[in-house]
Amino acid sequence: MPLYEVCHSIELSREQKEALVGFLTHAHSTAFLTPTLFVNVRFTRPEPSGDFYVGGKAREPNSPNRILAMVRVGPTRPKEKYDELGIAIQNKWNEVVGYPDDPKELGSAEKRQERREKKLHAVVFYPMNAAIENGVIIPDPNGEGTWLKDNMSFFKEQAEDYHDDEFRDLLKEIEDRAELKKLLQ
Repeated sequence: MPLYEVCHSIELSREQKEALVGFLTHAHSTAFLTPTLFVNVRFTRPEPSGDFYVGGKAREPNSPNRILAMVRVGPTRPKEKYDELGIAIQNKWNEVVGYPDDPKELGSAEKRQERREKKLHAVVFYPMNAAIENGVIIPDPNGEGTWLKDNMSFFKEQAEDYHDDEFRDLLKEIEDRAELKKLLQ
């Protein structure tokens, strides 16, 4: 349901990407009762140098790192919950990329440049009005229980009749996660 776009100007290894994906998927799915099959993460490279401006100045030589997330919004998803998630995402980014955060270590120009290059400039959440994902219309916020019940036959059909491993994983996750299983009662 959400789509996280991690736009990075620094090189990220496969391990770093997987650490970020694992964190984003788990954090979002547990914060907002979303099955992990419906948490999407995409890595992109930024625009050419000189095409991103901060404070009226071209950000060079690298565009800033940022994470943009298209999410469902509503009364059950207050701004404060997204603020908490944003801070957690920033902390995880800093951990994964080795962001230099000790002022005592920033004596050299090289260390200051490394800090600038590794900095996560922004985590932005913006609203999704409607979407169809994996063949089903996404629910309104706080409509997950009805949505799961209404779509279980479709999920089972995809898993059993079409041998779709993603839907098999979804059914197993619903069975294993008490908070998702409770929504079906």
